[in-house]
Amino acid sequence: MCRSFWNAKRVCKTNKPNAIFPCHKANIQEKIVRLQVTPLLCVFILLFSLNAVAEESKNAASEREKIRAAIESQLPAPPDGFGWQIYKNVVFAKPEKWNEAERKSESNGIPITVYASSPEVFSQTKQFEMGFTIQIISSSEKIRKIDANTIALLYIEPFIKTHKKEEILLLDQNSMGDFERIFIRFRDAPPGLTPIIVHKFILANNTTDSVHIFTFESPVDSWEKNWDKYGTPILSKINVLSQISPN
Repeated sequence: MCRSFWNAKRVCKTNKPNAIFPCHKANIQEKIVRLQVTPLLCVFILLFSLNAVAEESKNAASEREKIRAAIESQLPAPPDGFGWQIYKNVVFAKPEKWNEAERKSESNGIPITVYASSPEVFSQTKQFEMGFTIQIISSSEKIRKIDANTIALLYIEPFIKTHKKEEILLLDQNSMGDFERIFIRFRDAPPGLTPIIVHKFILANNTTDSVHIFTFESPVDSWEKNWDKYGTPILSKINVLSQISPN
C-alpha cells in the first residue's frame, strides 16, 4: 500500500486526543484544494430513501447496483486521462491505467476499508511512492462510543508527533455543514527511503458516524509535476455521498 498509511487500528483503541491544532498550526504555503462534498442530484437522496429497507433484505445488493447505475448516468465527462470511479460512497476521478487494490479489516469491531491506486505495481508488502489512497472508518460511535470527530483527531495526531515542525508544510481545520475537515501536508523522509510529500484530507461526520481519509503522495523531486497532473484533478473532483452508507 502507500508509504503514509497509518495503522487505523491504533486510532480505535482510545478516545482522548491531545489538543493538537492550537500549538501546531502551520502557515499555509500553497492554495488548498478544498475537498468538494456536494450532493450530485436529488435523485440520489430519493434512491437512498427507497433503498433503506432493502439494505436489510436479500435484495440489498441489487438495490445498491441500481444506485450505482443512477450515479454513473448523471456524472459529467471526466477530466482528460481520467475515468470516474465509485468506491463505497465516494465518487472520484481515477487516472487511466493506474493499478488499484482494496482491503477490509476491523479494530475492536470498527470496520476499516482501504482503497489504493498508483501507476506503480504495489501490494501490502511493496509500498508505492506516488499514488492515491482512500481510508474509511465507520460506525465508531455506534460500536465503541467514539465519535467521528475524535477518530479524525486521533488519526492525525501521530503524523504531527513524528514529524518536525519544519516538515509540516500545511495544517488546517474547518467545518462545512455536518463535516469537520482537516488538511495536512508534510514531508516524510525516513532513513533509506525516497523523500516524499504527503497531502491528506480528513473528513469526519458525526451524523453519519464515518471518517473518510483521502491521501495523495509523491516523491519530493517530482511533487509539483505530480500534484498538478494527478493530485489536484483527483482531490478537487471528489464527491462524498453522505446519504449513502459507506459500508
